[in-house]
Amino acid sequence: MKERIIGLLTIAALIAVVSFMYLKGDGLAEIEQRIEARQSVTVEESSIQSDIIYPWVIQLGAFQSMEDAKRLTKKFERKGYNTYISSKDFSGNKIFRVRIRPSDEDEAVDPIIRKLERGNHEFQVLGKGQQ
Repeated sequence: MKERIIGLLTIAALIAVVSFMYLKGDGLAEIEQRIEARQSVTVEESSIQSDIIYPWVIQLGAFQSMEDAKRLTKKFERKGYNTYISSKDFSGNKIFRVRIRPSDEDEAVDPIIRKLERGNHEFQVLGKGQQ
């Protein structure tokens, strides 16, 4: 009976030590990275964005403030849209454009337009030459 108790205590101590090392070491950093990733917003410079042409992009708004753009981006991300911020420099002023892009090449724009219209959201659909 003593051996079983000692064995159980040893296993419990080993689990506690391994758990502590995992949470104090790389495990905690990984958790923090996941939390940061969920709170972060994708921001693409216009020079990078011009290399990628989507079949369509929907612009939801343009802001001089990054915080305003992040707020709108997060709002639409919570609704399930594939949103991002495209930044562009216009005559020395940086503009942050909140946009929705397709999740894949074959995604149709019509269902997204209908959903945005039902929600009374203002938007502009941009084709390949307008992005």
